[in-house]
Amino acid sequence: MSSDREVREQGTPAPGEAPEKVKVAREFCEGLFTRMGAQVDIEVRETPEAIGVSLKPREGNEIELGSALVEAVQQLANRVANPRAEGRKWVNLEVGGFHEEAEPVVRAMAERLAVSARKMGKVLAIAPISARERRQIHLALVGETGVSTRSEGEGLFRTLLIIPEVSGREKDSSASSGGEGQATARKSGENRE
Repeated sequence: MSSDREVREQGTPAPGEAPEKVKVAREFCEGLFTRMGAQVDIEVRETPEAIGVSLKPREGNEIELGSALVEAVQQLANRVANPRAEGRKWVNLEVGGFHEEAEPVVRAMAERLAVSARKMGKVLAIAPISARERRQIHLALVGETGVSTRSEGEGLFRTLLIIPEVSGREKDSSASSGGEGQATARKSGENRE
């Protein structure tokens, strides 16, 4: 029987902790920015869902950390940290430190999307949005009742999914048997039991 996470990730769960991936992501980013001549401080945080890399330009840094550069480095960091599809853990780069809370506009959008997913009872796929907005929506909906989120795909094709959970009693009785994954499996027509 598959765990919740395995069902959600369709057989390739992201590891809860992946110190080797964190180390590889940090070393890759530090090495690349050093070779480019960028003067940045790099901080890395790991969550069960992703590896966050914060880039803080130091005084005198002459390399612009624009969105195109950050997206390109993020794509490369993901290739290096996740050479195989199994056990992939997404690496997110952010400039200026970690943003723990979503911006008000993104938070309001996340709440509207959660309401729509619950009302329709269907998985909503949101694309294309920036990695930062995707992360903010994930964070905004962490405590939201009745929905969960996950991202699928790579690079420009990465899609945010907002998944309605099964209702009250069903959720309680199926929490240990993969209730959320069962809802996803039913949507795709697969029988995972």
